[in-house]
Amino acid sequence: MSMDLTGITNQNEYYTNHYFSSVFEENAAETISKWRAEAKESDELRTPWAKLREASKQYYPFHDRFIRSRFDIQTLQNIQTLADSYMDALGYPVASPENIQVDDTLTVPVYHEINKSNGAPLLWILLAASSEQDAGILESNVFDVSGIQVGEPTSAVPKDILTPVSNEELATRILFAMNEPPRFIIFIGMNQIALIDRNKWNEKRYLQFELEDIFSRREESTLQAMAVLLHKESLCPNEGLALIDELDSNSQKHAAGVSQDLKYALRESIELLGNEVLHDMEYRQGIDLIAHPVDAGQLTIECLRYMYRMLFVLFIEAY
Repeated sequence: MSMDLTGITNQNEYYTNHYFSSVFEENAAETISKWRAEAKESDELRTPWAKLREASKQYYPFHDRFIRSRFDIQTLQNIQTLADSYMDALGYPVASPENIQVDDTLTVPVYHEINKSNGAPLLWILLAASSEQDAGILESNVFDVSGIQVGEPTSAVPKDILTPVSNEELATRILFAMNEPPRFIIFIGMNQIALIDRNKWNEKRYLQFELEDIFSRREESTLQAMAVLLHKESLCPNEGLALIDELDSNSQKHAAGVSQDLKYALRESIELLGNEVLHDMEYRQGIDLIAHPVDAGQLTIECLRYMYRMLFVLFIEAY
């Protein structure tokens, strides 16, 4: 049974679409098998996807309140509680919030930071919310958890708790304006999680996880994919190459291989088509090709046009 990626959006081809839908499962299999084996060897360990499934039980009452109630301090507290459960499932340590200066005009409330061995930032986890229920994760704003401890849970959200810029603009300023930015940013909101990679953000390529779709279906392979893509071991291993980079390398190699295969397949198709035209002219139409030779260049151009028309039709049918 193939891996079900429903609810995981490969925005602007963070990985190539064909790789993500067809090859990613194979490349993720080793990590999934390792986690499963580790869980079997110890009664105290559980697989990351089992922990995510457990976290989903908290999601439903919090999401229901989010839909039915106004935007208040309790909403932010619930997002923080859910974020803690996701982080635990995905192998991250307990959060250690701090405010970090991005530039002269902006300070960001970072919920948790993972550093490289030299102390430089590698990953930031940021919590996000919006008063608009339909707002996407990048349209929302990061909030400061220190501010949600003030006042009653049902009190209105003070404006100074939320950053003054949207998460999309914030990500750009963090990744490209800071002298020493993190490689990864994970935004966690009520309905979505976004994984942003500095190496791909200039083209707005990122991964987005639709939590309602993922948790309502409770499909094990979807939770496995979510774990592989967001786990601390995948993004910030203690040693060795990050799995996320191995997957990216495989994606690029696969794309190059597919392009090479397509090139040769197209050339072969044009040769076959041209030979069929010559065969038809000689044996069905009765044309003496020696006395009336075909212009090879013109025949090639006509075959190319025909093949590109066919590719265009197939492309339309695919979508």
